[in-house]
Amino acid sequence: MDTEDPAKRMLGFLREYARKFLNSRLMDERRSLPPALVSDFAEVGLLGLQIPRSYQGQELSHSDMNRVFTQLGAIDANLAVLCVVQNTLGTPPIVLAANEAVKQDVLPRLATGRALTTSAISEPGIGSHVRGMDTSARRNPDGGYTINGAKKWISLGGDARYVNVFAKLHDEHGQPLGITGFLVDSRTPGFQVGPEMLTLGLRALPQYDLAFADLRVPASARLGDEGSGAAIAKTAFMAGRVVLAASTLGAAMRSLELAQRFATGRTIATGSMAENGRIRQILAEAGAAVQAVEELLARIAAWRDAGEDVPDAWYFCAKILGCELAWSAVDSALQVMAARGFLDTNTVGQHFRDFRLFRIFEGSTEAITVYLGTVMRRNPAGFLALVDRLRPGAEVRELAGQVAQLIADPPGDAAARHVHASVVGDLVCWTMMAMVTSGAASRSPMHAYTALWAERQLRDRLRSAPYDLDERSLPTAAEFADHVGGFGEAIGDIDQKRWPAEEWRADPLLIG
Repeated sequence: MDTEDPAKRMLGFLREYARKFLNSRLMDERRSLPPALVSDFAEVGLLGLQIPRSYQGQELSHSDMNRVFTQLGAIDANLAVLCVVQNTLGTPPIVLAANEAVKQDVLPRLATGRALTTSAISEPGIGSHVRGMDTSARRNPDGGYTINGAKKWISLGGDARYVNVFAKLHDEHGQPLGITGFLVDSRTPGFQVGPEMLTLGLRALPQYDLAFADLRVPASARLGDEGSGAAIAKTAFMAGRVVLAASTLGAAMRSLELAQRFATGRTIATGSMAENGRIRQILAEAGAAVQAVEELLARIAAWRDAGEDVPDAWYFCAKILGCELAWSAVDSALQVMAARGFLDTNTVGQHFRDFRLFRIFEGSTEAITVYLGTVMRRNPAGFLALVDRLRPGAEVRELAGQVAQLIADPPGDAAARHVHASVVGDLVCWTMMAMVTSGAASRSPMHAYTALWAERQLRDRLRSAPYDLDERSLPTAAEFADHVGGFGEAIGDIDQKRWPAEEWRADPLLIG
């Protein structure tokens, strides 16, 4: 292995590890990672990808980090999320906002795998809507803080030594000071780990509930200035959205690789399955989706590595189309493989189940699309700036002009504006995708196909936009609720009895 190229060294390690030491099926069944995995990953640097070298990290470029996460996603979603949480949700707030003494103490421990970290933002009632949180912090007379509240769906929440907790801060007199982040040692009194969520997939990396009961932290635990927590949390989320897409991209590549192998070796009534026109079309479109995501992520990483500003819309597009298209490619691979794809013991089946979460993780597709559309509607010039930056060809620019016209013509009705924002957000993403793929069209026949495919997707969405925005036939919320309420006549009352849970508490007779 090339020791001078840390990314290449990590890729070599991961490929060998997958071949010789990993059993994804056992991890899934046992709902746990192998005991040695964290230390093995730490030894090669996978737990400190962008921590500066001065703190014993790898200080990878954004392009190299994407390569690593694409490899992780191709192998197993649990491994990808372990590294996503550690490297994008956990360490960046510390690198960006902790004081120097804390960095000197904590970052080397994280980079070398002596500790894990995560961020606690989501709550039972708010998901990733940061400003809606209920967790509170109070400044104490001694300069420290007391935290109370609860968090939900926290990856590594029960395993991390250090948790970035975000809370609404108030001063000694109860006056609000804004959302503030705190680096909390999970061994602090008042830090409580709740139950593990029994999720559909991603079973080896559990999600936890956390609670804070009069948890006291010193002033040195604060991340950044008081009231700066929302900006710090946003930085973590944005970085995480790109590598989630990179991880899903890896799963899509692996799934299509297996589907192509299957189709090549399978003989059907028309002859070779791989030569069947419809199968070729399905695989080619899935391949175009994968290549489009690859180009999108490469463009974002290149800008970041060059130190250029990357507007938020690009991160949102990576999360929306990156995760949606890549997971759709996994779905297509499963369909082509038919019964073999549906087997839970096969890689594609587990990718289908595990990576389904990525369409929800760190903001659902629907919520982020509406938010992006709302932002663009408030600032139409921002969309035009996105287009001007890449200078697309005449055809894509003409389509972008149609998108701009739709952005500038929102409806007056509140509910209709939600639908309009969703349509706008989707069109903005497809405009960006058409631009990045058209710029690479000359590289190969597949790149040319991908560019035409992305442009066609944009055209199709522009063509359907008037129908999507027509709410005249849409039932009201009450009408639809009444309709669903009538299902009981067809299916009856079938709520299952919940049997007593496994007894986990200590026997009272054995407690001293």
